[in-house]
Amino acid sequence: MEKRWVDYRDQVVLLKQRGLRVDNPDDCEHFLSVVNYYRFSGYFRYWQVAPIAGDNRFLPGANFDEVKHVYLEEQELSETCADALRRVEVMLRTRIAHAYGSLVTEKGGFAEGIGLDMETNPRTYVQNHILMDLSRSKEAFVKHYRKPGSRVEGAYPAELFSEMPIWVAVEAFSFGTLSRFLAASTKSGTAQAVAESLDVSPRVLPSQVRSFVYLRNRIAHQARLWNHSVLDTPGLLRNASRRAKQQWGAFEEMSVFKILVALDIILKNSGLYMNWLQTAIMPMLADFEIFRQGITHPRKYGDPKIIELISRNR
Repeated sequence: MEKRWVDYRDQVVLLKQRGLRVDNPDDCEHFLSVVNYYRFSGYFRYWQVAPIAGDNRFLPGANFDEVKHVYLEEQELSETCADALRRVEVMLRTRIAHAYGSLVTEKGGFAEGIGLDMETNPRTYVQNHILMDLSRSKEAFVKHYRKPGSRVEGAYPAELFSEMPIWVAVEAFSFGTLSRFLAASTKSGTAQAVAESLDVSPRVLPSQVRSFVYLRNRIAHQARLWNHSVLDTPGLLRNASRRAKQQWGAFEEMSVFKILVALDIILKNSGLYMNWLQTAIMPMLADFEIFRQGITHPRKYGDPKIIELISRNR
């Protein structure tokens, strides 16, 4: 069905016509003027009868304030996670560079693929990301170590970075490239050394870092976390998973909460933030079951379990 342009006031009218309780139309109109109706629909569809089938009527008792509360809680969660992820990203740059410089080589080797695993992570693939990140960087410290030369298919040849120390290079890597670099550094002992410094298993650390990149990217792009099934899930050792569920309650494999558990472990073991999950995250989830369930047990629109939960909280 063709969509038409609708004024903010008429958007409020449309929601009310479909059965959403709106106690303060002016507040709702202002909210829709700063949060796109289409974005907000990703939340209020859970309160609709069957949006996938085209039935956009709201369930009995659905109200704007409750849906808005979910959205605002998620914004707070995103900001809290973004702060923690920034700290972890800087720490990982430091420890990866320290380990690689000690175990492999101090200068230039990263651009040549030295110490990177061929079998599990094709060296040229990691190199491409490294060279592209260094090539497009406009940072003065990158230009200082980059030898003069010509671009080749949008990137500089590896030899132009032969004098760049690894501790300089990592500061120009994207978080995604840093994650790939770590995953490709198992045979050199770099990944093992970083894992040992964090008191975690080298078998799960690469997947944990990859999940941090995933979460950071969703936050950066303002993507929904509530009722989102994660594609890059972090590995957790069985004992760690069991302890987390005993302490925090059940959570599903593809939940955002599983990433938060892994992030809490890294924050604690690195000395960056003790009891982050307990003090910064759990208070947001404790008193709002609809929001908590969407973080620990993601569901799709129309799932009977979430409809039951919404109805139970009337």
